[in-house]
Amino acid sequence: MTKIKSQSSKHALPLYQTIGETLINQILSGEYALNTLLPTEKQLCEQFSISRHTAREALRYVEKTGLVERKQGSGTLVKRNTMPEQINQFINSVKDLLAFGQHTRFEVHISDMIVLDEETAALLDTTEGHECIHIGGIRTEPHDKKLICYSNIYRRPHQDEVDEKLKDKKTAIYAVIEALDDKKIGKIEQQISACLLPEPLASQLSASANSAAMKITRRYYSVADDDLILVAQSIYPAKRFSFTSVLFPNK
Repeated sequence: MTKIKSQSSKHALPLYQTIGETLINQILSGEYALNTLLPTEKQLCEQFSISRHTAREALRYVEKTGLVERKQGSGTLVKRNTMPEQINQFINSVKDLLAFGQHTRFEVHISDMIVLDEETAALLDTTEGHECIHIGGIRTEPHDKKLICYSNIYRRPHQDEVDEKLKDKKTAIYAVIEALDDKKIGKIEQQISACLLPEPLASQLSASANSAAMKITRRYYSVADDDLILVAQSIYPAKRFSFTSVLFPNK
């Protein structure tokens, strides 16, 4: 049986993700070679003393990286031993979206109070001149540190513990995770648009200024009273990111 290191922090990853990260690192290190099979769900259950559901979610998590290919009855085949150039975000639920945030790393560059101008006020559905907590930083792929996007996060002051953590660069990202607990989220509005990469961000993302980019704006609302929790706006250089969703007919 393989032991998983216990993570005492309340921000510890879900078990399926911890096991998924273990498998990813084993692929990248060559422990699982190209065109070989990963352990089956049953083998993972025995190896890590986990449920069949957790094993299935762990393999699904690895599949999302593009490193493996899963086929019914054939197992999980290793197709790559380096991370793909393009990150694919497969979103079907709030859980999928939050898992993407947990799977990547966010380096906080700015954490401050700002006075809203017309553009940022519109993001928060309020009037300009009000104060707002602002966090800015770069999201990276955790295994090869590939630069994914630059994100700006905005939150109207709530005068609570989360506010204080958001103002500190050392604790800001943990405050975001705390604010975006899936039990607190009632809905997420997404807006996706094409844009040109601004020159100030281009150098930070190692991309060409005014090159094609994608902007995603997300508004997170609480389940309790439909109040706006925060707004996140991210800009992705072209060829580094794709967004996939699956739509089903109404029944």
